[in-house]
Amino acid sequence: MTQQTLDRGAATPSTGTRRTVVAYGLGALATAAGLGYALADHLALGGLDRHLHALYDPVGKYGEAAPLYGYLYVVGALGLLCWWANLRLVRRGSGTARRWGWVTLAAAVLPVLVPLVLREYGRPVIPLSLAVGYPTAWLCGLAGLLAGGSRKAA
Repeated sequence: MTQQTLDRGAATPSTGTRRTVVAYGLGALATAAGLGYALADHLALGGLDRHLHALYDPVGKYGEAAPLYGYLYVVGALGLLCWWANLRLVRRGSGTARRWGWVTLAAAVLPVLVPLVLREYGRPVIPLSLAVGYPTAWLCGLAGLLAGGSRKAA
């Protein structure tokens, strides 16, 4: 006499869950790409330094790049931790996965959008090439939450 212990129907994730996992995965990749580009720019490319010189030299000021790089690193690292935690909740089918997805998405709005709106002398302080990765990742998170549907996970 054998007893089947696994219910295959309950183990298969729904289409909404799969879409959420894919969108969250793309968001994590976009965050990692943004973080990697910031690191490459800081260590080798020097784009932010050139941008700050072009922005501040005409007015006789000096713009320090290190705090801006630090900001990009912290936002990227925290973003990757949030992606990891949210992906883990979704894959486990946690009932709080959607709620925590919305909480982290709401908490990330300000840090993600600041580089896009921070301006001095009519020009952005952080170049668009460095700032675009994180809003792209944020949009992936929004897409993942919307793709998950309105059902609550059991």
